[in-house]
Amino acid sequence: MLLDTLIFDPSPCGFPRPRLPLLPVGFAGIAFAAPPAWVPAAHFRHFSRGRYALREAYRLAGIGPGSTLFAPAYHCRTMLDPALALGAGVALYPLRPDLSPDLAALDALFDAAPTPVKALLATHFFGIARDFAALADWCAGRNVTLIEDASHAFFTQQHRPPAIGGFGAFVVSSPYKFLPSPDGGLLYAKDARHLQGLNPAAAGWGDELRGIVGFWQKTRSHQRPDIATLDAELAAIAAHPCRPVIDRRELAGTSADYSSARAGRASLRFSRLICRHPDIEFIIQKRRDNYQRWSMATMNLPYCRPLYPELPEGCIPYMFPLIIDQAETHFYWLKRLGVPIWRWDSMAAATCPTATHYRLHLLHLPCHQSLDESEMDWMISALTKVGAGGTALLQARQ
Repeated sequence: MLLDTLIFDPSPCGFPRPRLPLLPVGFAGIAFAAPPAWVPAAHFRHFSRGRYALREAYRLAGIGPGSTLFAPAYHCRTMLDPALALGAGVALYPLRPDLSPDLAALDALFDAAPTPVKALLATHFFGIARDFAALADWCAGRNVTLIEDASHAFFTQQHRPPAIGGFGAFVVSSPYKFLPSPDGGLLYAKDARHLQGLNPAAAGWGDELRGIVGFWQKTRSHQRPDIATLDAELAAIAAHPCRPVIDRRELAGTSADYSSARAGRASLRFSRLICRHPDIEFIIQKRRDNYQRWSMATMNLPYCRPLYPELPEGCIPYMFPLIIDQAETHFYWLKRLGVPIWRWDSMAAATCPTATHYRLHLLHLPCHQSLDESEMDWMISALTKVGAGGTALLQARQ
């Protein structure tokens, strides 16, 4: 199926590789002892990526030709890819500015669906646990399977975050976003009988070896940036106009990040070994500390604002979400400096104002446990200088 899709292509910009890792690397967050699993292994299946675990959740919920998936309007395309690969239709439901579902809009969307709605995907964005009780009741009253997207949550066999995983029939997570494993997607079923007969194919030993080599290479592939050179680097970047990107709208199917050949493939044994040995307390504390540093540094800046200034008790953040005013200049300069940032700027088009604005204005900034104080200092300094410089440049042009 094709969707009207907004595609952001930065290739003309020649952005350098990030100077710091976007996700955890090395041995930060790995413990010697393995914490016990919180439920029996029969409730879990391991996949190479969360998108392929999501495919099985969709399939088990009845997603396929002649059916519709409800998905959030703000999304990564890999959240939709599995449903499209299964031949289903996708309808996007609107979100409020805090990224909570707009429940009032669901009834009209449900009535307008051209095919039966079989599943609804509800996301715990950035690891902030949502109370999906009302959403679960809505789904139950219409025979719709609720699937919890916990790909932004530290949800593994060894750890379940508070208030995540108690609403949906299935939960999908991406452990490699919280641990330095080469890959990893996890499917959890509240009723283990749903997973009977589902046995992902084991990775080959060549893939295992490449995963181990990649793990070691990532530990030494980044160079520590120098905060003393920031002003000169930024001045050199600002001296030239931002190179135009390619931002287009087209009918598109599954993204280039989805491979049907990888569907049904298990995560590496090496990845599962790492995921069985998380240093849970260290990960929680370090991520929360780094998140709070971002929040304190940005909450009073005039050109940006944190989406969630305060972390709820017990929350383990995935990244720090920051809304920027000057999307073109700020994003371009930060990427040119090599700041590790992410953004969902390619997504299916929706009428939701929140998704439309956040597509280019909401940055995902790393707060993982591999970052040390000097690296956090450099990123915060880069963001502060870029914002101030962008504001001054805009005023000068006016």
